[in-house]
Amino acid sequence: MNLRRQDGLTLIGFFIVLTMVLFFAYAGMRVIPMYLEYHALGNALTKLEKDPAAKRMAPHKIKQSIQMSLWASYADNNIKDEHIRISKKSNGVNVRVKYEVRKPFLANIDIVGRFDRTAVLR
Repeated sequence: MNLRRQDGLTLIGFFIVLTMVLFFAYAGMRVIPMYLEYHALGNALTKLEKDPAAKRMAPHKIKQSIQMSLWASYADNNIKDEHIRISKKSNGVNVRVKYEVRKPFLANIDIVGRFDRTAVLR
């Protein structure tokens, strides 16, 4: 009698793998937009750093420039004016954006992202 050994994935194994894939896909759907927003903030601050007239702008104009760049990138959901701090230093104008994003994940579990980015306008 010739017995063949069966190889492959059982139905229970398939459901375990499917559950893990769905879990990480759901986590990615919650985390990736946070980092895309942070990336858009980095682009807005880099654009501001490259602008030679930015150092002489009024603080509310700097905030407005950042918000407009974020709005154009569809990334203006979590970064508000109160998260943007502007201070004058000896080497230029220091622009710091510090904010926190909290997204619901499962039941009473949240995903929290804390972001802090600084640019010096010279």
